[in-house]
Amino acid sequence: MIPKICTVLVLFSTLLIINPGFVAAQRRQQIKVYLVAVGDNGQAGKKIGCEDSVVPVTRSIRKTAAPLKAAIEELLSTPVETDGTPKLQNFWKGRNLRVRSVSIRRATATIHISGEVFVAGICDEPRIESQIEETARQFPTVKRVKVFIGKRTLKDAIR
Repeated sequence: MIPKICTVLVLFSTLLIINPGFVAAQRRQQIKVYLVAVGDNGQAGKKIGCEDSVVPVTRSIRKTAAPLKAAIEELLSTPVETDGTPKLQNFWKGRNLRVRSVSIRRATATIHISGEVFVAGICDEPRIESQIEETARQFPTVKRVKVFIGKRTLKDAIR
């Protein structure tokens, strides 16, 4: 038994020496946040209202047992404009936006956010809705999404 343990330790130590990023990679996981390509008309991603596209952007986060919550937190913390082609924008802007809770029951994700979402015009509504819904639906256990800002539904909060 001891020789097997020693062999495993030697192999693992060798792996760390050859590839020191191995341990760091084991503590990370990939998620997607969905951003908007304004006026893209569905070319870079899924077509949404106002001739826009919602486009997945892969992010590396700390490994967590709650990846949906982490993905929503990542979305809320993403800058309004990002570099790249196509130019992508985050319409989740506002005051004191924070994820309060996330749960999944019977394939429905329920997301509670505190703070205030700013809406600049009628086209922001499908952008905001699509971003959070698609970010949540990337997970196979999520088919439907309910979002609340404070005690109001997302639809009521942004209209």
